[in-house]
This record gives sequence, structure tokens and C-alpha cells, in this order.
Amino acid sequence: MKQQNPFAAKCISQLKLSTQLIIIVSIQVLIIVSYVLALNLIHHSLLINYLSEVSNHIFEENSNHILSNMMEEYQQHFNQVFNLNGNALVSFHRLYHSSKNQVLLHPLEINPLYQMQYGGTTKIPDPLRIIKGYGNYDISYSFMCYSNLSSFNQPKTIEEIVGVKLQEQIQAAAQIFYQGNLINQSFLYSYIIKEKINSIYPCLNREKAIYTYIAEKRDWYIELKSNYENKSPYNKYNYTFTKPYLLYTDKKIGLSMALPIVDKDLNFIGGVASNFLGAQVLDMLKVNSFGFQIIYLVSEKGIMIMHPYQVTVEQLPLYIYNESITGFNLTDWEYILDKNQDSSCPKFDKFSSLLKCRYNSYYNQEMIIGTREIPEFKMKLVMLLSSSEYLKFYDDFQITLEQNLHQTTNNYIIWLFSLFVFLCFIIVLATQILFHPIELIKQQAINLIIEQRKNYQQISQFTEVLMSDQILYLVQAYKIVLNKLESLSLTKTSQCKQLEDIQYPTKQLSIIQLDLKQNIQEAKEIQALRFESLKDFSQDQQFEKAAVQIVRSVLKQQNTKFLLY
Repeated sequence: MKQQNPFAAKCISQLKLSTQLIIIVSIQVLIIVSYVLALNLIHHSLLINYLSEVSNHIFEENSNHILSNMMEEYQQHFNQVFNLNGNALVSFHRLYHSSKNQVLLHPLEINPLYQMQYGGTTKIPDPLRIIKGYGNYDISYSFMCYSNLSSFNQPKTIEEIVGVKLQEQIQAAAQIFYQGNLINQSFLYSYIIKEKINSIYPCLNREKAIYTYIAEKRDWYIELKSNYENKSPYNKYNYTFTKPYLLYTDKKIGLSMALPIVDKDLNFIGGVASNFLGAQVLDMLKVNSFGFQIIYLVSEKGIMIMHPYQVTVEQLPLYIYNESITGFNLTDWEYILDKNQDSSCPKFDKFSSLLKCRYNSYYNQEMIIGTREIPEFKMKLVMLLSSSEYLKFYDDFQITLEQNLHQTTNNYIIWLFSLFVFLCFIIVLATQILFHPIELIKQQAINLIIEQRKNYQQISQFTEVLMSDQILYLVQAYKIVLNKLESLSLTKTSQCKQLEDIQYPTKQLSIIQLDLKQNIQEAKEIQALRFESLKDFSQDQQFEKAAVQIVRSVLKQQNTKFLLY
């Protein structure tokens, strides 16, 4: 049974060899390129999953690193502000005692030209004052002014006289201790009990309000006295902060850093303090490079020391777990103190487990919480950072990562496609060069066959009827020989050369009809015999030679020339 070839095989077999080679090699190249591309796409998908996990880890580490750096920066700022202010108070303490020793070595005569009693009802002169420079009061940055809190004894006691003389010496030095906006100072106070002198820098004209001002009842004085009593014996400088209160000078909520002043026997004699406006301190820290954030300074009991909220005196003390103002409740404060580890940030917890996060009802969003301890002041620095900023960072990181991977993959695909096209071009070019000689030989053979077929004369059936038997037999023999030669080779042999050399008659002779019939009859008989022999010879290998000899003998015996058609 004949085997049926597939349709594709039939189609391919009808193509040129060069075309078949191009198709086969191109398919192989396509398979190789597809394999490499498939591997790359698989690696791409695996890399996306792997790098996504890595990016989560990087996100956590980077977030913790950023938060830690920010907290360290803020803690250093507060330490600088607090310590510089504390150093100013210590310097004032030392200046007071050194100046007092110098005063006691000289006559205690009071010079009215040195008196700066502008802190009360005596107005500050125009060349010196800043009109309404602070609230409704006039101030001057040129000197430290002082005023009596009660009527001096008459005559003045030695302590009162020494106090007035001390003010003459240290009033100009106050400008050295005061750092203003550099360390967020508002005012610098000093008060000595026996001297009954209250000093302030910058000089503030309280006018008649000075008569209702009693230093012993102010929060800063109460704090420094408590500080002294808690450090008995007080043999080391120890400055502390008050709780937020209504500042007398600013009529705003603020706090003070206070330092007791003691004599050589370490007895309490007064103190010095500097004021802060907490909102101003935090405003200086608003300039940052990482989105929306809030900073608190909280005592160990949860009292808000510095914060950005506007509150009244009636709301003091303000606790961080006052949810109506801060957005945090007591549970949140316990979480900040590491007493409760349950986060309330479901969105943020999907991406990070290293950072603390709580939902804040005041800002209506999840807030990342960073904390730092300030143990010397028993405070905790708390920073709230919007989680959306971190999530935006995470999304941007993921998008950038995927875009880079897709770009790399696309570039690789384009490179592979270009390589495939280039290889196909090389294959076609190499095939054309390789098969060019074969194509030439094939074309020449086709041309020879076509040419030979064109020159081959066909004898019609009508001509064969009119043709004599001898000529008909001769034509048949010629066809047999020609077919045999064509089957053997396209080149000429010696036998073909001999056939071509046979001389055919070219002239016509007049033959009488009787002789012609007689000769034709005899030729038929002889030809019949020869033809029988020719059939036998057709099976022999010497067929070609026998056919030639027969033709020659017939022509020689008859000695008759025929006209060939």
C-alpha cells in the first residue's frame, strides 16, 4: 500500500532546496530564541516576586533608619537648646557670686546714673525702647532692668544695697547669656530673696502690673525651690523644667527652665530661669524633608510639655491621652510607653512590623510613632509621622522596581528579536551563496531539455499513412535509439556521432513507375527480414551497432535515394 505523505511534507518537497534549508534553520533558530526568551520571562517573574520581598525588607530597614535618624536629629536639637540654656543659667549663677565678691571689696555707694529701674512704672526712654515689642509692653534689648517687688526698708539694709550694686555690674552681661531665637529663649529672669530685686532681660516695662507680681508665687520659682529641696544637699548644678503655665510676660502658655542659686554654704538664696514658648520651639523643627509630622515633648507622667496645640489655662495640664485634643487615648499612651504592643494600623502593618503605629482620631489617619528618652529631664520626645508618606515611598519603590524590570525585559526581547532577524538574514545570504552554483547547473539542464524538446520533430498520423514501410521502420528505430540515448546521458557519444555523420541523399532522381514498384516490393521483403532481426537485437547490448549496420546495408543494397520528409 502506498504510504500517504503529510500535507506539510508535500508542500516542503515542492520547494527549492535552498528554501527548505532556510525554513529548517529558521525554525531551529526560532526554537532557540524562544527557549532563551521563555527562560528570561520565567526569571523575570521570579525576580519580581523575590525583589518584592526584598523591597519589603528594604522598606522596613529604610523606614526604621529614617525614623531613627530623624529622632536622633530632634533629640540633639533639644539637647542643644536645653544645655545651652542651662549653661546660661549656670554662668549667671557664677557671675552673681563673682560680682558680689567684687562689690564687697569696694564702697557701697549707689550711683543714680547706673540705675535701670525701668521694669516698673518708670518708662523706657525712646532711644532704648522697642515700642510694643512684646505684647502690650515696651521692651529694650540694650540692658537688664530691675525693680523692687516691695518697698525697700528705710534705710536700706546691707543686702538691699548689695543687690542694687550687683545690678549695676551684671546688667550689661545679661546680653551675653541671652541667646534669643538661637536657643529659643523668651526671657531671662533672676530673683534674690533678701535683696528683693527682680531682674529681667530683655528689659520689660510691666508698668503698674509690677505691684501684683510676686516671684515666690510664680511657677518657675516654685520649680527651682522644689529642685533645691529634692537635691539636698544641693552640691551640683541641676536645672529642671516647669510644667506648662501661663507666662506672665507673654500671656501665652509656655514653660521655664529654672536653676536654684545658693551661697557658699549651699543655702538657698534665690534662683534664675529662662522662658520658652513651646510652639515656637516646635515651629523651628517643622522644616523637614519627609512629609507631615508632629513633635511632642511629654513628661514621664504624660503631661504635654511642648506641643503644637492652642490651649487655654483652664485646659492645663494637658495630657497626651486627652483624645479630644491630641487624638490619642490612654491605650495609645500605654502603647507608646511599650506597655501595650497591639498596633491599631491595619494598612501600615501589612508592610512593616518594625515601626510602631497607632491610628490618630484627631488627624484621622494612621501615624507612625517614634520616641526618644530624655532621662535628665524625665521627658520623652515623641514624633508622629504620617504613614501615607511611608506608604507612598513603598509604592514608589515598588513601581520603580517593576518599571526597571519591565524595561530590562523589553530591551532583552528587542535584542533577541533583532538577533533573530539578523541570523535569518545571514542564513538567507549564506544559502544563496551556497546554492548558487547548483542553481546555475539546474537552470542550464532545464534549458537544454526545453531546447531539445523544441527541436524534436513529431510526425503526424496522416504522414505515417502515406509513408513507406521502410521509412516508417526507420523512424521507429530512430525514436528507440533517441529515447535510449536520452535515458543514458545528456552528452553525445561516439554512436550518436556516427548517426549524425550518415549522409542522406540530397538530390531527387526520376524513377519509372514499374521499377519503383519492383524495388519497393523487394525492399519490403528484405526490410521485413531485417526488422525481425532488429527486434531481436533490441534486447541485446549491441543494439545501437546493429541498428546502424542495418540502415547502411539497406541503403547500399537498394542503391536508391529517398526524399526524406
